[in-house]
Amino acid sequence: MDSADELSIIRSRFARYFAHWGIELPERAVAERKRGELLQAGWSVRWLLGSDDKGEYLDFYARHRMTNDRHLRLHENGEVTGLEALWDPLVPVGKEAEYYARNRRVGRMLKAKGF
Repeated sequence: MDSADELSIIRSRFARYFAHWGIELPERAVAERKRGELLQAGWSVRWLLGSDDKGEYLDFYARHRMTNDRHLRLHENGEVTGLEALWDPLVPVGKEAEYYARNRRVGRMLKAKGF
């Protein structure tokens, strides 16, 4: 499979995930392997492309005020991996320390990724 095919699978997976809102990745940004951000239909979506032992992937972090944050990795083989996202802003009673410690850790990880 050539690089263009691999990226089309990633773009297709992303488009299916956001089909209800008509959100798609810009073809040029993906082809040029550029990280990016789009604001559409109430969503803020940031993405980056990379590669690992499974091949090329796209990581994205998506936020919408009406739902929880999403952080996913879309692999060139079509596999989807869930990644850690910030917990919702409702702090569970008695779990404040755990909640804030986890969100700080996840926030540092997202910042390091450029999200």
